Amino acid sequence: MKRLNSLWRKLTASKALDRCGPIERKFLERVYRHAYIMDDVEYNLMIEIRVPVEYNKTLRYIITYIVIGIMFNIASYHVIMSEVIMQAYLLPLICQYAVLANCFENVFNDCAESFKDVDRKMLIDNKLFIDKYKKRLGDLVGQHLMILEQTMELKRILSAPMLGQLCASGMLICFIGFQTKATMTQNPGKFIMSVGYLAYNMFTLYLNCRWCEEITSQSQGIGKAAYCSGWEAGVCKSPGVKATILTVILRANKPMIFVAGGMYTLSLSSYTNLVKASYSALNILLRMSND
Repeated sequence: MKRLNSLWRKLTASKALDRCGPIERKFLERVYRHAYIMDDVEYNLMIEIRVPVEYNKTLRYIITYIVIGIMFNIASYHVIMSEVIMQAYLLPLICQYAVLANCFENVFNDCAESFKDVDRKMLIDNKLFIDKYKKRLGDLVGQHLMILEQTMELKRILSAPMLGQLCASGMLICFIGFQTKATMTQNPGKFIMSVGYLAYNMFTLYLNCRWCEEITSQSQGIGKAAYCSGWEAGVCKSPGVKATILTVILRANKPMIFVAGGMYTLSLSSYTNLVKASYSALNILLRMSND
């Protein structure tokens, strides 16, 4: 690299490039820039970062490059794993609500499968069927309570972190968008990195808001599923069945809503409002930079 730099200086000092045509001169300049790693810095790191030591020596550069590379990969690993863990908690809740709703809707038919030799109209007079229906309904209510407890615990845990993520994501969308616009023509490599990071940040925030809204919708759908549990066949005449179904319906009318810091609901509408606000701030920055 030093030889290339020295050769380029000699060519520039001897004015040999002046005798070249514009195409040849432009080609040589491009070859020099690419060979010099695009930024006129001989000792480049994996990412743009300032370190408190000089690393313009070979040994120091190697050590610094390895340390920065390890730290960058560890940080990237933790960021990715935090998103994976988030999805690992949210998606099972959605599946549990969906399975529970299906069980409520088919509780009468599932219990009737064991009494195929009995007419369906006569099942409500069969004590064994009523006992089985009550037991099955009680198990579903217990499962519903367990899922609600898990959801409330997850809401409590995610409240403060999600508020921080919303604030950070709003600022990142604005500033990374500004950097993307600024590097669009000047630095194609940094432009691609900015676009990728912006897309990743927006996509992960979208997933979190989408799954939180889906949990809200699924928890509210339990009431409809309980209403379709076959009570119209006359099973509500049995003591306790009607009260149990009504209790499930009333509880489902208060859906589980995820709120970030007690202020912002985690939903697609909140995501849209955040993107709009960040875009408005980005337009202000662009106007200020143009002025």
